[in-house]
Parts: sequence; C-alpha cells; structure tokens
Amino acid sequence: MSITFRSLLPIALGSLFVVNSFAQTTSPPKEPAKKAAVTQKAKKPPAPTTKELSAQVETLQDKLDQAQTQIQQQQGQIEHLHQSLQESINALQQEQQQLRASVQKANDEVVVARNAAVEAGSQVTAVKTSVEATQTSLVAQDKRVKNLEDPIAIRYKGLRITPGGFVESTIVVRTRNENADIANSYAGVPLNGSPNSKLTEFRGSVRDSRLSLMVQGNAGSTELAGYFELDFMGAAPTANYVQTASFTPRVRQAWLQARMDSGWTFGVGQMWTLLTTNRHGIANKAEFIPDVDDCNYMVGYTWARDRSLRVTKNFHDKFWAAVEVDDPENVVSAAYMPPNLMGLNTSPNTQSGTLLLPYLANYSFGNSTTMAPDLIAKVAWEPGWGHFEAKALGRFFRDRVSSTATTHGHNNFNEGWGVGFGAIMPVNRKVDVIAEGLLGYGIGRYSSGQFADVTLSPTSGGMLPLREAHLLSGIEYHPNNRWKLWTYFGDEYAGRRAFVSPTGTAAGYGSPLVSYATCYENAEVSMNSCSGANRNIYEGSVGYWYRLYQGEFGWIQYGNSVAYIHRDLWNGIGRTPQGQDLAVFSTVRFYLP
Repeated sequence: MSITFRSLLPIALGSLFVVNSFAQTTSPPKEPAKKAAVTQKAKKPPAPTTKELSAQVETLQDKLDQAQTQIQQQQGQIEHLHQSLQESINALQQEQQQLRASVQKANDEVVVARNAAVEAGSQVTAVKTSVEATQTSLVAQDKRVKNLEDPIAIRYKGLRITPGGFVESTIVVRTRNENADIANSYAGVPLNGSPNSKLTEFRGSVRDSRLSLMVQGNAGSTELAGYFELDFMGAAPTANYVQTASFTPRVRQAWLQARMDSGWTFGVGQMWTLLTTNRHGIANKAEFIPDVDDCNYMVGYTWARDRSLRVTKNFHDKFWAAVEVDDPENVVSAAYMPPNLMGLNTSPNTQSGTLLLPYLANYSFGNSTTMAPDLIAKVAWEPGWGHFEAKALGRFFRDRVSSTATTHGHNNFNEGWGVGFGAIMPVNRKVDVIAEGLLGYGIGRYSSGQFADVTLSPTSGGMLPLREAHLLSGIEYHPNNRWKLWTYFGDEYAGRRAFVSPTGTAAGYGSPLVSYATCYENAEVSMNSCSGANRNIYEGSVGYWYRLYQGEFGWIQYGNSVAYIHRDLWNGIGRTPQGQDLAVFSTVRFYLP
C-alpha cells in the first residue's frame, strides 16, 4: 500500500463520519397532520452530544491508527519477506552459477582424466607389448639355447632333419598256427580239421621296429618335405629265426612333398594310398591307422602303401580335394587257368627278370604286366564336428592269350571301380567313433584280407573283376594322456563269379562245382591240401595302450590286445569248411621324441 493511500484514508473516514452525523441532526420535512400526531406519540432518542461524538471519533481514530499500524507492520513483513525471497533467489542464482562452474570444472577434469587414462592405457599397452615381446624373445632365445643344447631337429644347410621311429618287442600267441610273424594271415586262417588248426603258435619278434627321417626346408613361401620310413618285416631268402633273426629292412614310405601358401600340395613317392582314411584333412602323416599290435592291421581296413603321384587342394582348412595316380598291381584267383595266358604275376612271361628270386622255389612271383595306373579321387570335409570323406577308385585290367600254331592271340581289357567313405566322429573329448568302407569291383588289393581282384573267363581268358566290400568300425577311448583303449570290428566280402570250364570242371571264383569231399575234420592229411574261394572274413579286436613313462628323450608304452578272426568259404560239393583263430598280442615300445 502506498503512502498517499495511507494519508487519505483517515480523511476519508472522518468525512464520512461528519456527513453521517450531520444527516442525523438535520430536521426532516414536515409530514401531514395525521403523521405528525402519530410521531408525537413516539419518543425520540436523545441526540448525541459533541463530547460523545468526539469520543467516538477518537475511538475510531485509534482503531484506524491500530489498523494502519498493523498494515504498516504487515507491509514491513511483506517487504522483509520480499527482500528475503529476493536474497534467496540471488543466493540460488549464485549457487546455480557456482554449480555450473563446478560442473564445467568437473567436466574439464573428466576430460583431462579421460585423456590421461587413454594415455596411461596406451602406455600400459605399450608396456605390455614390450613385456610380451621381451617374454617372446626370451622364450625364443631359451628355445634356441635349448635346441642348441638338446635339438629336436638337426640343422644342416637350411634343412631341418628330424629322426624318429620306435623300438618294439612283441609276443603273439595264436590258438591256431598261421605260420606268420606278428602280421596275421587273414586269408590263410587254418580251416577246421587241418593240422595247423590242431597246433598253437607262439612268436616273439622285434621286426616291426621302425626308423624314420623327416627332412624339411623352405623355398620362399613353399614348404618342402621329404620322408623316409623303414621296418624289418621284409623276408630275404637267408632270413630266419634259427641263429640271428636278422631280417631285411623294408621300405614303408619314401616320399617328397611341396606345400604352398595357396593351399596346393604336390607329393610323389611311396606313401599311404589316398583311399586310406585321414584323421584330419588330406595329408601325409595324418592317416587313421588302427591302434592294434598286428602289422597287418585289421580286417576291413582299406589301405596300401605304394608309388603315387598326388595333388591336393586345401580350402580354408574346412574342405579338401585330392587326386592320385597309383602304381597298379593285380591279384588273380581262378579255379581254371586258360592255356597260354600271359600278363599275370604267375604267367610264363614273368618268370624272368630282376623282380624274381628264381633260385628259391615258391618264394616269390613277378609283377603283373599292367597297362595303366589306378586312379583315385577323394574329398574331405570338416564342418566343425568330425571328419568325413568320400572316395572313388578306377582300375584297368589287361591280359593276353598268346597265339599258337592253331590259335590267334589277342589282348583282353576290363575295368574295375570302387566308391568309399570314411568318418572320424568325436562323441566328446575322450571318445572317437570310426567308420569307413569301400565297395565295388576289383578292389581286393586295397584291404588287409587281400582278397583277389579278378577271376578269369574260362573261354576268353579275360580278367573279370569280383564284386567286393570292405567295412571297418571302431571306438577309441582316451581318458587321459597315459591310457588309450580301443575296439574295432571289420568285415570283408568277395562275391561269387562262377563258370564251367571247357572240360566241364569248376571255373571262375567260388564255383559250386568245387568239391570238398576230402575236407572233413577227421582227415588231417587231406584237410592239409583243402582249399576254396574265400567268401567272407571278419575280425573283432579289443586292446589298450598304457604310457609307462614320458620324458625329454621319448616315451615308453605297453599294450595288450586280443583278436578273433573267422573265415568262410564259398559253398561247393560236400560240407563247406570254415576256419577261425584267436590271437593275443603283448607289446612294449620305446618311441623317439
């Protein structure tokens, strides 16, 4: 409220009071006579005196002063509150400005701290990198010093030469005599009733001991490798067990290889055939080889080691493709041999040459006179779980019927083929399941059972491929780095391809005209010469390896295994004989590091 309003308020109130008093003291206008009589009858209140009016005015003035005082006090309070509010606003604005300044300062400090942290992180990373580089350098230096003191490979003119192999001592006990060393003769398992079925066999041998040498080097970005491996499973004419048990070394592998950064690999030499299943990719020294003690591995196992030329392409370590050209060889089995037939390993045209040992009768035969190599292709796929393969084989067969004074000579041609698969499937980190197989016509040489590839036509003398199948399955369990347990089952089958010879006798393979009249169990002498075409051979094997010791100089392991083998012949005239054998192996091996 303004000062003017406060000064005019008492004047206004006083004026109103005087006007009101004056109105009450002024005589009213006269009424008519009738009204005057009535008015006179009523008593008029006495008029206030001047003193009373002055008292009333003073009272009102006091009240007015009190009200004004109260108004002034309230106005002062309002002004005080307004001032306090203004001061609070100013203080808040000042605090807000200070807060903004603090926030800006904090942000600046955060930016500085962040930059410092980034710089510190960079410094830490640089320190870590330096430490890691130093550690790597120290490890490499330590490795170089250790290699100099105890080299894993021998360095020679830029080449890395790595020796390897193992020394083995094996004992094998068979319930039937196979006249074999530590390689089971599956196709020759003694038939029931024969003298060998009545004799057990005990052998001790170190002939599977091996020596190997790997030579590696680099030509730019191409990695070159050469590998040589031998054992003593060969049999020279003078080798025997009588005095020294000294057997001729046998070449197992001898190959050269060039592997390029582009994924191409070229290999040539004697190596495991491309039909052999790999554990990883398609590469030498990565083959799946059953963990058995038997040097002939397992019935149903598809393999060979021969001279080959191989080209492989690696697609990002997920998919591989390879083709191979293999040195061929033919295995023939026929109940009737046409006359004047040439080109077989037992033909007259192979009875001379350096591949024979003519001074030792029935010891060896020559090679078949083959015309073209075996062709093999394989693809492998590793999708992230397991290893899977598909394989294909093509073969070519040829022989010749020689001309005579009365006949015209001619060559016979035929083809064989095979398709197969392989799979290594890890159930978990400790268990692997293995399965592989090959089926087709004329594939006998690529198996442990060594079934015949072909039989012969009794009229034309031509080679006729046999229908065959090889299957192998297994489980490998390795609970830790010391133990490895395994079991395998394999089966091989050869189909019948029978004919009648021009003289009316049995011909071909598995002829039902073959007589087993003298093949009965109580006639050992006649059973000794009893034979027939194998129809089916199967084997079940179980065993383990235990690593006794492992150190810088190598490791020593010990293993035992048991194998049961069953052999069936194609039925003929009379009771068809069978054969079976049980072999127990016990082996100690010392591996070079």
